[in-house]
Amino acid sequence: MTIDLTCQKCEGTFELDAGDLIEGTEKLVCPHCGQKVPTNIQEDFVSALTEMRTQVAVLGKKFSVSMSLETEELEDELDEDADEDDEEESEDDEELDFDDDEESEDEEDYDEDEDER
Repeated sequence: MTIDLTCQKCEGTFELDAGDLIEGTEKLVCPHCGQKVPTNIQEDFVSALTEMRTQVAVLGKKFSVSMSLETEELEDELDEDADEDDEEESEDDEELDFDDDEESEDEEDYDEDEDER
């Protein structure tokens, strides 16, 4: 499986073999400008590739699999998911919104009642 990459820094393009990434013989580094990803991101990516390769092998028993992923498509989907999550959180926040002013007024009323006794 070959992965085509375009560097965001220099806009240079290059290919990496997923097997080489998984085996650790290849690193995610732009050959044009040296831009590289942090180790934790590369490790997470390699883990995801490993899992995907395993699942594609299982699917391959029933289906032929071919896929193409574009970063822009994923970003749009993730942005939409994040917007939906934000809307759900704001709805939850509205339900749990307590008004501090009401509490202080109640306390003041209570204090006034004590003074009257």
